[in-house]
Amino acid sequence: MNVTIVNFKGGVGKSMIAHQLITGFGFEGCEIDPYGSLSDRLPENVSRIDVREKHLNPPYQETIFDFGGFDDIKLDQAVAYSDLIVIPFIPTLETIQGTMDTLVRVAAMNKPILMVPNMSQKENDINDAKFVFEETLGFEVEMFPIPMSVALQTAINENKSIIELSKQGGIKAYAYKKGANLMHRLYEKIREYENH
Repeated sequence: MNVTIVNFKGGVGKSMIAHQLITGFGFEGCEIDPYGSLSDRLPENVSRIDVREKHLNPPYQETIFDFGGFDDIKLDQAVAYSDLIVIPFIPTLETIQGTMDTLVRVAAMNKPILMVPNMSQKENDINDAKFVFEETLGFEVEMFPIPMSVALQTAINENKSIIELSKQGGIKAYAYKKGANLMHRLYEKIREYENH
């Protein structure tokens, strides 16, 4: 199974989700982001594709395409290789337009789309975003909210899987286990789209 994670808006959690899927569930990574650090953090598992490249090779094993904040012919190629498009976004008015541009661009590609409101705090904000997306597209979009989580940010800062951190004891164990359960649920949700 291959997944493209994309949003033309930066800072919405694309690389955080990619990092956790790669470190926690054995995906390989393909970073198509000139400003990304995923391939620096995980050089054994993530290859970086230069922005000047015009062609993506087909993946030979399950791959996460971490697509940076720009539009490019390689987006079409990554999506063609993928079973699912994941679009993380911050559910605020400021980020909705960039997310809409991304959503409109990939909706025509005829692949399933999973919207991931990241760092979500208010259910009303998620519902408002869902309404705007569905009104614009004319079809229903599935949401998988990721609430604000210091544990997930810690996992990225320590360059570890939240699942690995959840096996530790100590005062942070509950937060890590909660984050690990969330990532397991996201992984299971993604797997529902396999061979879709």
